[in-house]
Amino acid sequence: MLQFGSDSKIATLPSGIRIAYRIFPGKSKVPLFCVHGLTGNLKNFEPLAQGLSKKGITVIVYDLRGRGNSDKPKEEYSARIHAQDLKELSTILGYSKISILSHSLGAWITLRFAEKFASFLEKAVLIDGGGELSIKRKISNLLMIQGSLARLGRRIPSKEIYLQEAKKSPLLSAWNTNIQNFLLYELEPVGTLSPSLMPGDSFYGPVLCSIPPFVIDSELKNMGGAMKPAGIVARLFKDPKEFFKTLKENKIMPYSALRCPVLVIRALKPNFKPGDELLPSTAIDKMKEKIQNLKVYELTDKNHYESVLLEDKDRDQEIFKFLRS
Repeated sequence: MLQFGSDSKIATLPSGIRIAYRIFPGKSKVPLFCVHGLTGNLKNFEPLAQGLSKKGITVIVYDLRGRGNSDKPKEEYSARIHAQDLKELSTILGYSKISILSHSLGAWITLRFAEKFASFLEKAVLIDGGGELSIKRKISNLLMIQGSLARLGRRIPSKEIYLQEAKKSPLLSAWNTNIQNFLLYELEPVGTLSPSLMPGDSFYGPVLCSIPPFVIDSELKNMGGAMKPAGIVARLFKDPKEFFKTLKENKIMPYSALRCPVLVIRALKPNFKPGDELLPSTAIDKMKEKIQNLKVYELTDKNHYESVLLEDKDRDQEIFKFLRS
């Protein structure tokens, strides 16, 4: 079922998975693919894509499998699987070289993409993600994102109430139509009202966030986490060998695979309390040590979520300059 406010196209990958995407045309030979975060969708990057398109850069935004209008199979979800999807999508669309702009989980996907398809990658922009973190820091980050996971699987009386609840989130210091469009896009009706009675893109009655909880649980499992902190302990006792294998795989990021220029955008504003940023200074130091062609840009007035959801002309100009350099 297409989501509210959908204007995306569908590409069927060789794997059979259908991926929703939208192209913002430009004159650049190398397109920019935007990869959203854990509970994001293609709407996260549309304002940025519109601006870059007007400046001549071709931008493709898309829904990761498990989100938006893309397929949501009951299978495993991981950064490596998403990286393969991205390679297949870009090939289907006719590109032999791409740049990637990514946020949060998307940064992990970019790293796994570089690990397997390094020669395919022209430039990479990592927004507040992809850092090497201690176990303590990973658990802290997991606790921080609990608020954004609370909407999954909940039946809400109406889309208006859904938006009202989102506006109260302490993670957002401002509200705009872009955030509203992003949230509406992830909704699907779950009431009994026939679609034929819903005028245009509107729908009435109960709604549900279209991201299945099993998708996020699988993603976090492959990153060494879980939707709830207790789930980490449960996995440790259930299969300690597999648990520690996953932790080991995610302990060291494949920075050496990034042979292209890299721009890291870091959000410095606290999410809930001072010191809970997603990319601590220790993670930035490791990036500087291991990524040869690296530039770091800091957003002092935005937190992890605001780094993509709120407008920022200076951030967008920095991204444009990096892509055109």
